[in-house]
Amino acid sequence: MTVEQTGEAVDTTKYRGKSLLITGLGTFLGTLDASIVNVSLPTISRELGTTIDMVGWVVLSYSIIIISLLMVFGAISEKKGFQFSYTYGYLIFVIGSALCGLSPHIYFLIFSRVIQGIGASLMIAVGPALVTRSFPASERGRALSVIGMVVSTGLMLGPPLGGYIISWAGWRWIFYVNIPTGLLGFYFTLKYIRGFPISNPGRKISLPGSGSLSLGMFCLMMAILLYSRAVVGLDSGIAILVLSVMFFGLFLYFESNPKTRLIGLDIFRNRVFSFSGAAMFLVFVSLSSVTILMPFYLEQIKHLTPDRVGLFLMTIPVCGFFLAPAAGYLSDKLQARLISTSGVVIMIIGILLLRRLSPLAGTSEIILVLLFIGIGMGFFSTPNTSSIMGSVKKIQLGTAAGILATIRSLGLTFGVGIAIAVFSFRRGKSLNDGTETALAFMTGYQSVYNLILFVIIAAAIFSLVRGKNLAEKPPNTHQ
Repeated sequence: MTVEQTGEAVDTTKYRGKSLLITGLGTFLGTLDASIVNVSLPTISRELGTTIDMVGWVVLSYSIIIISLLMVFGAISEKKGFQFSYTYGYLIFVIGSALCGLSPHIYFLIFSRVIQGIGASLMIAVGPALVTRSFPASERGRALSVIGMVVSTGLMLGPPLGGYIISWAGWRWIFYVNIPTGLLGFYFTLKYIRGFPISNPGRKISLPGSGSLSLGMFCLMMAILLYSRAVVGLDSGIAILVLSVMFFGLFLYFESNPKTRLIGLDIFRNRVFSFSGAAMFLVFVSLSSVTILMPFYLEQIKHLTPDRVGLFLMTIPVCGFFLAPAAGYLSDKLQARLISTSGVVIMIIGILLLRRLSPLAGTSEIILVLLFIGIGMGFFSTPNTSSIMGSVKKIQLGTAAGILATIRSLGLTFGVGIAIAVFSFRRGKSLNDGTETALAFMTGYQSVYNLILFVIIAAAIFSLVRGKNLAEKPPNTHQ
């Protein structure tokens, strides 16, 4: 086995700029596609002659397949290499995008979104791992901050760009626009990182472990998303959840056997990794509760038009875009946990202010709340990611990146489910008691954030007590 194959004694920092370019393009495609499609759903529903419930699967199928495969693809990247993940990720994503644009009916479009999601999952699963492997620890935070800026850019551009494309060219072009960028990323991958060292070429990929994990994640996502959107009732939701638990039980059984092990659960014994991951999960639960309910508050209580609602909601990604470089720089110079925790504390202030919003709240008050949420996220995300990726061995980077992406996605999904469930229950109860509609809305709204306040406080505790990465400890404490 050659030195290049094992990745030993190879200076991967020579790939810094190239890795950042390839990762950035893949990240931009994934975030832009996720945010641009939502705008097109009413048009797709009308032109393909389908129902709102059915067109919702255009989003659901994409999300479910991505989350189901993230950890498996992260593990595969350690054996096959990051260049494998990006080569096939870009290629499959481009094919899926072309098929989406050519879709003659809704069922073909949903199938094409699954293909597109497989490609996106291959890229999303390994982005932070490739960046971490390419940059020295002293520059890791700044490099990851660039990816954070790309994420914010994709989220900001998606809705307005989607609306413009649909108005001028039709909904099919929101998928066709992915093709040139995807092909460019495919070309750069083949040209620039074809010889990137593979982390662990001797690694075995367990088919039973991969299958049980993916099916467990698939059923979990189906249970949460279908029940939260009232597609299935409580009994059916519980049945799917039980099936998910059974698959996860099989996965744990396979993980206990070295011959069928997929990711190695010993990675969770790493306190920095586990506590940083817990903080991330709770922060994204909190964030998604804001992004799912705030549009309803602005439209139904403040009676704002959709375009103005969109401008308000851009506050959070705009903050992330401008603060990511500063947060990344500080995380390279100071303890990442202190920067991350300060971000969560700022978010706590935002949630406290959010709980106090009333139907009479002014524009400046609403913007102030969103600023606190956005600034908090800006200071939390990059340092926390840097802390997670810096806490594992090189041969675990692919697995760690896959787990990180899964935690983030699950947090967003759980947050939506929790917010909708609590809001619907409390609002429904108030309406049944004869409460006026606007007041019933505010009862449900405030109940959600009473709960989320405890969630975000727990995130701050996990973030603070995670401990230091080895690189942050004095030299005599290195292991």
